[in-house]
Amino acid sequence: MLPHNSGEPAQVRRIVFAMWGVWRFFFLAMGLVAAAEWSQSGLALPAAKKWDVLLAKSDADSIIKEAFSSSTVYERLAYLTDTFGPRLSGSTALESALDWTKAQIEKDGIKVYEEPVKIPSWVRGREYATLLSPRTKNIRIAGLGGSISTPNGKPLVAKAFVITSFQDLDKSNHQVKGRIVVFNVEFEDYSKTVEYREYAAARAEKYGAVAALVRSVAPYGLQTVHTGVMNEAGIPAAAITLEDAKMFDRMQKRGQDVVIELYMEAHTLPDRLSRNLILEIPGSEKPEELVVIGGHMDSWDIADGAMDDGGGAFVSWEALRLIHVLGLKPKRTMRAVLFVNEENGSKGAIAYAKEHQHEANLTSMAIESDVGTFTPFGISITCSKAAKAILTDLGQHLLSGIGSGNVSGTEYGEDVSYLFDQGVPSGSLQVLDFRVGNHENNPCRGYGDGVSGGTDSLKSAYFWYHHTEADTIDKLDPEQLQHCAATMAVWTYSVANLDSLLPR
Repeated sequence: MLPHNSGEPAQVRRIVFAMWGVWRFFFLAMGLVAAAEWSQSGLALPAAKKWDVLLAKSDADSIIKEAFSSSTVYERLAYLTDTFGPRLSGSTALESALDWTKAQIEKDGIKVYEEPVKIPSWVRGREYATLLSPRTKNIRIAGLGGSISTPNGKPLVAKAFVITSFQDLDKSNHQVKGRIVVFNVEFEDYSKTVEYREYAAARAEKYGAVAALVRSVAPYGLQTVHTGVMNEAGIPAAAITLEDAKMFDRMQKRGQDVVIELYMEAHTLPDRLSRNLILEIPGSEKPEELVVIGGHMDSWDIADGAMDDGGGAFVSWEALRLIHVLGLKPKRTMRAVLFVNEENGSKGAIAYAKEHQHEANLTSMAIESDVGTFTPFGISITCSKAAKAILTDLGQHLLSGIGSGNVSGTEYGEDVSYLFDQGVPSGSLQVLDFRVGNHENNPCRGYGDGVSGGTDSLKSAYFWYHHTEADTIDKLDPEQLQHCAATMAVWTYSVANLDSLLPR
């Protein structure tokens, strides 16, 4: 579309129009060459016309160029995390962050609206733990989300009993009564090891334990404590560092009594009203059909939530901003959802899926960014073979130049999982590990290829900082954030412009 300014002299407008025509002819010629090369390569694009190859490549290149020309995501995310800090569901900080974000989106000129969500409000309160025997030591803890307080608001003193698995707990159940059970479980991968954080307290309570302390769910520790949500239980539960969990295990194996004093004020308040923020660029031809991307705005109360998941939310916002700034007109509506309450309830995702259930058959794809915003590799997605073939072709043609056009894996995020349950092809942005200074200084060297979200989470530095005080903006890189935004924008925009919805 030719930009028009009614205040320009007619002669200037004629010159600009002529130049625009030359450029369009040039792009058309290049597009025909690209279409021919695509055809010769044997790639198929079942749902797109090869005549559109030119426009798709030209638009994708424009998006990428625009994305890498700024550091918008980093600047906005730094402001959010520095100004509002941790954004736990039910907190004033979360609501203030949502207010600020919405105001900035409106300044961008992007359509944005709110949808109400009732969310839980868990409060940590004061907490501490002290090793009393065989020596005195302050123990770093982080109460697990949903935990109760220690009984009667008083400190609890008890001997600890260390176990290494649920099987170990069941086998030694006669030694658990009246003890603080310490779960010293080696990290295998996140999806498997996180079960101990979720169910440790309930399993230990069954055998008469008075509290549960769970080794942080992480592959590596620097005296950091990783919190997270737990399932309901009648005893208090907290995370401890990898180092302390291992120390307690060594002490027990020597025959030393491990005595711990634990104090927690954790409690749950009535649910509060919050909201999802929804951004849209309306479709020019089929506005009722959708492509959805998103991330979540809430974080744990001890974490600034730069990686988890301010980065994912803000690259989704940036994806739409890039389309808007360039004046591109997708055939279908592009929608970014900034969810609330992913961390301890997923109420935002549940509410969105319920409110938009009637659009499930009209939603071509839903992609979430919630495994870090480091160098993007591509997407994983659960969808039909036909849909995956289309996405593979798009990625190879439009994003291979910046290394993020790969389609691999079947993972999808927690927030889009409820759309997947409704039949929507759903996936996740896939990233490689971050860099520190340069490749030689990358702390992840030696851990493999670094693909986050896969089965080998040892490869992912994301879980070094996940749900900790160390999840701060300095762990992210401005260029990588813009790279993620460009990747999300190209995927979303290209799928929105296919001739039909991705085949189910």
